Amino acid sequence: MSDSMDKTEFEKILERKIAEEEARKKGDETPDGIPEEVPQNAEEADAPDAVSSPAQPAADSEVDLCQNALDQMTRERDALLDQLLRARADFDNYRKRSLRDMDQLRETASANLIRALLPVLDNFERALAHADSGNPLAEGVVMIQKQLLDVLSAEGLKPVEAKGAHFDPHYHEALAMTPADCAPGIVLEEYERGYLLKEQLLRPAKVIVSCEIAAESSQKDEAASEQINDETAFSESEGNHD
Repeated sequence: MSDSMDKTEFEKILERKIAEEEARKKGDETPDGIPEEVPQNAEEADAPDAVSSPAQPAADSEVDLCQNALDQMTRERDALLDQLLRARADFDNYRKRSLRDMDQLRETASANLIRALLPVLDNFERALAHADSGNPLAEGVVMIQKQLLDVLSAEGLKPVEAKGAHFDPHYHEALAMTPADCAPGIVLEEYERGYLLKEQLLRPAKVIVSCEIAAESSQKDEAASEQINDETAFSESEGNHD
């Protein structure tokens, strides 16, 4: 191969520039002995210099580095977003739980206070039961009792239906059973009033409940027959001693 084929493109361009410079100095159009290099085709003329080809792998490596950095930042963003959503959900659950605990605490405190005031209501009822109807002092006590009941009713307090109602073990506490002409299991008397607080039993009503008359009569007959038998046995024993 000739020397011109062994030379690099850069050396060829450099020699051509030097020759052109010398030709301008001498006034010649083309220096003798130096052939003018003509590109074989348009692609060779437009092709980049050989010195610029190593820049392509460097550009590819920078793109890869940028893509890796972008992927890492995307993963970090997704992780932080997940943590944010979890923290928001935990805070929302904590807020709801705190509100529920506060409501329960408020209801418990209200129930304890009203339960402590129930004996006061009982004393009002006992005092008014023995007071004269035309007594001005009794009328003032009635007004105070009504005012107190209105305040407690606003908090959800209401009495348990007792007298004349069927006995319900969920709301009534039976103190005794008495024979009556009515059906068994009817509340005859209310010894102590029961109360509900927002549909929740605060105190059961202490009542006296009716029972069957026949059962009471049979018990008395059995007791009388037992007494007669005892007296007969005692008389026979006395006669034997005589």
